[in-house]
Amino acid sequence: MVDLKIVEEDEKSLKVEIRDLHLSIANAIRRLAISEVPTMAVEEILIIENTSAMPNEVLAHRISLIPFISDIDRYVQPEECTCGSKLGCDRCVVRYVLRAEAKDEPITVYSRDLIPEDPNTIVKPVSPNIPIIKLAPKQRIEMELYVRVGTGKKHAKWQASIATLYDKDGEPGKKILFIESIGFLPPRRILLEAVKIFKKKIEELKEKIMGELGG
Repeated sequence: MVDLKIVEEDEKSLKVEIRDLHLSIANAIRRLAISEVPTMAVEEILIIENTSAMPNEVLAHRISLIPFISDIDRYVQPEECTCGSKLGCDRCVVRYVLRAEAKDEPITVYSRDLIPEDPNTIVKPVSPNIPIIKLAPKQRIEMELYVRVGTGKKHAKWQASIATLYDKDGEPGKKILFIESIGFLPPRRILLEAVKIFKKKIEELKEKIMGELGG
């Protein structure tokens, strides 16, 4: 019988002791925690103005790597949404704007300068102090950002966590699963989502096999 016990837990990480679970299953859950748990990040950027020294492509790439606190209970991946709109709807996108201008002195633009269209959204950068760009006097940027749900399997910017699996010293049959959240979701939620995805994949496989065998 599989036994599971939480050894350590805080806001950023979770350490779980697992006993009598086959290595392949434990490792599958670890991989799912990294690559298939859904999170939210900037997927598309419309640059309206950029007079900074940073090229549009570099600026867009830097912003896209900012992790966002993710509301995966409310929002779905674009390919799962029924809206059919390229711009998305209130079920598959959170819109942000970024406007910043340096007057007579240089300024640094931070993640806290990203302004959501909906001021009540919980989908926000994990930290307000992530530097984006430094503007020289008279330089200005203005853009629209579209935050969407994705997975690390699609692009690393959506990777939910770092996860490792190793044997517990001196105790045969016991393993430690360590999950460190990047900030999108609490580590416990990441583990629960990984297990949920694993269960769904098993059910889908079972249906396919039963269908093929006529069971």
